[in-house]
Amino acid sequence: MDTNNYPSLLMSEANMSVQEIDFPAGTSINGKEINPHFKDAFEVVVSKPNLDAKYVYHAIFGFIPTPVRWALNLRNSIVKWFGFSAANVEMSLPLEEIESGKQAGFLTIELVTQNEVVCGAYEANMDMWLSVFRQSDNTFCVSTLVNLKTRSGVIYMALIKPFHKIVAKYCIRQAIKAGRI
Repeated sequence: MDTNNYPSLLMSEANMSVQEIDFPAGTSINGKEINPHFKDAFEVVVSKPNLDAKYVYHAIFGFIPTPVRWALNLRNSIVKWFGFSAANVEMSLPLEEIESGKQAGFLTIELVTQNEVVCGAYEANMDMWLSVFRQSDNTFCVSTLVNLKTRSGVIYMALIKPFHKIVAKYCIRQAIKAGRI
């Protein structure tokens, strides 16, 4: 193997391991949508055996990459002037503390099972859920559902949708590249 191409090989493997898919029927956030809404889902094939949803959630969201933290902080400094939450950018707790009812930054952990972790955030302009759902032994789905409650929420979502997709894939790929999943 040509070791000069090793980083690019890792990145191409990460690209192949994360893909946008149809919203999974099996996630517990399916059916919560009201119009208008936004939803998306990304499938990730993990290389480590016997992972549960809690571990995969933590492996992705417990290690938010620095560029994403900067972007979230910038977002917060702008959107607070338009009536949106400008909360802590943390999205996870230490692995052993992830359980229903706990607060993880701006998210409230609502469900923790072997097969799924669901977090939610509720504010005046929108309600949001994040799910990490096990589809098979080595395949997980990271899904987002946002119910948009105001015109400001609809405009905001239209503006950030492309960035959301980039950031979601990037965070998942970073967990793969770091060998956490």
